[in-house]
Amino acid sequence: MARQLGIVNAFGTTRQGKLGLWQVIARVIDQGSRLSAVRLAGSHAACDVLGLGKFNEDDLYNNLDWLSEKQADIEDRLFRKTHRQQKPGLYLYDVTSSYFEGMHNELSAFGYNRDGKKGKKQIVIGLLCNESGIPLSVEVFITGNTQDPKTLTPQIRKVAERFGNAEMTFVVGRGMIKSRQIEQLGEAGLHYITAITKPQIEKLMRVNVIQLNLFEQELAEVQTKEGVRYVLRRNPARHTPL
Repeated sequence: MARQLGIVNAFGTTRQGKLGLWQVIARVIDQGSRLSAVRLAGSHAACDVLGLGKFNEDDLYNNLDWLSEKQADIEDRLFRKTHRQQKPGLYLYDVTSSYFEGMHNELSAFGYNRDGKKGKKQIVIGLLCNESGIPLSVEVFITGNTQDPKTLTPQIRKVAERFGNAEMTFVVGRGMIKSRQIEQLGEAGLHYITAITKPQIEKLMRVNVIQLNLFEQELAEVQTKEGVRYVLRRNPARHTPL
């Protein structure tokens, strides 16, 4: 499976590449620690199959530094493998967070905590996927209190510069895209799809861009003179009077 997905070639044939490959495989088999990955290798003949000599927990921790350094190269190789014939026209992007029990992770900070764990430092993680939901890139942001919209700018740059897409559409959550991000997407010649909030709907109704009777079971489309296209549909499960 790793060969079929291009993961083996993406990591390369060096010892560090093979250690990185084993960390991926171990993570799929058993979501444990570095020490558990060493023990797992003994029961799965990893050294023989991958052509690795013996390794210990410290080797795997040191390999994480190598993975961090080579991450962009590995992601680029996987992108070229997956999209050899045609680049994606649609990119899906969202963020999540993960909290820490300790206080000494330099990337963590207090901020909006999606886990509901008050008083815990956290990191913010962004995941970029293609239209099929296949992961293309993951990024941990410098501080755990990074606001969602600020994480989108690096993704725009990544897709345009690293992946070489000249024309594409980003699909993001409503809290992800603000006026600055809309401006950046426009400057790069890119498009976006997102949801709008209830206050935004009410504002559009006040200026007569849309009408409440357009929110029915069938899709309705409205395009403004600025070129913004709204696709409207009523969600029966969440329908409440505006």
